[in-house]
Amino acid sequence: MILIPEIFPSIQWFIMAQKQGKNNLLKQFSAPNNKYTNKYIIAGPNQLQTLTIPLISSSKSDYFPQIQIDYSQKWIREHKNALQTAYGKSPFFEYYDYRIFDVFDKQIPELAKLNQSLLELTTKLVGLENIEFSQIENNDTQLIFNSDKMETPTPEFSQVFDAKYGFRPKVSILDLLFNLGPLCKDYFQAEF
Repeated sequence: MILIPEIFPSIQWFIMAQKQGKNNLLKQFSAPNNKYTNKYIIAGPNQLQTLTIPLISSSKSDYFPQIQIDYSQKWIREHKNALQTAYGKSPFFEYYDYRIFDVFDKQIPELAKLNQSLLELTTKLVGLENIEFSQIENNDTQLIFNSDKMETPTPEFSQVFDAKYGFRPKVSILDLLFNLGPLCKDYFQAEF
């Protein structure tokens, strides 16, 4: 099984990545049938919230590395505001938010390159620097494109709005990072 990285993959994706080990995660990828994602899910104050990175419509059907991000829309500000609202009261938001926002502010034109930059940063911040990435091969099968379809159990941890909603497992890795900070590494070392 090969895991295709998403924009801020889910916690389940990282659990699977830890289990899979090296060479089953993709750094540069050209997904067959143009399967990619430009969305991620956060645990907002009212519900799970899907944040979307807008794409230039003429590039949506292109080969993945050529898909362009539409910076004419004010999505960076919207994402920053949504993350601040969802995680501003989390214990570690202020220690990591600026690093993620710095990547957004670079306005990387290609979705694949933004995805790669965010994945490398997030992997480092959660303490999984030992994960290695490989290239996709055209004959690879069993590709996992969408981590919200994974049936991997997610051990519970404290979340900002858990008193109101209980534990919400199907969220991006940002939820774990902002709530556990440097303890993320210990979280992934636990037996699942």
